[in-house]
Amino acid sequence: MAALLDSAHTAYGTGDLAHARARYLEVLASEPDNPDALTGLGAIALQEGRRTPARQFFQRALLARPLDPVAVAGLSRAERPDPIQAESRLKDSLAAQPEAAGTQLALGDTFATQQRWAEAQQAYFQAHGLAPDNPDIAYNLAVALDHLGQRRPAASFYRQALRLAERQPARFPRHLCETRLHALQAQDPPP
Repeated sequence: MAALLDSAHTAYGTGDLAHARARYLEVLASEPDNPDALTGLGAIALQEGRRTPARQFFQRALLARPLDPVAVAGLSRAERPDPIQAESRLKDSLAAQPEAAGTQLALGDTFATQQRWAEAQQAYFQAHGLAPDNPDIAYNLAVALDHLGQRRPAASFYRQALRLAERQPARFPRHLCETRLHALQAQDPPP
């Protein structure tokens, strides 16, 4: 099973969702309650915009491994529940597992959807400290800083997000990141 999961995780990381899905399904054929395969399939469904199956996969993963940080974060994204309920669930998960970068990222996203930018920035900064090579976390941190009017740090994180996206797949819109970075540099040229 470990080899199949490794193959699935690698394929997911490179954006080969079809290969990742096939490997995760192979794992589930042998182990129907494997939380890693369930969260992987949930993440794929979420990336494809299929919220109902994503929610079902994440819920099954939580039955198999309660408070799994990936499943908690994924479920939060899939459900789009009341933001206060999502915030509470994510904070409970972080209390149990404070080193979960995905949960910190989901908490930042929850704050961002409510335009609570200072809190979003703090959550994204925590997530960035836990996963400094994640381009999407760097991008989200840049956006939060940008909304707070912190142009230089925002530009720095936009640049970092673009550099990181050259090494691994990223979900953020690269053209928007480049456009905003150029606008910030025009407003505040580097010394």
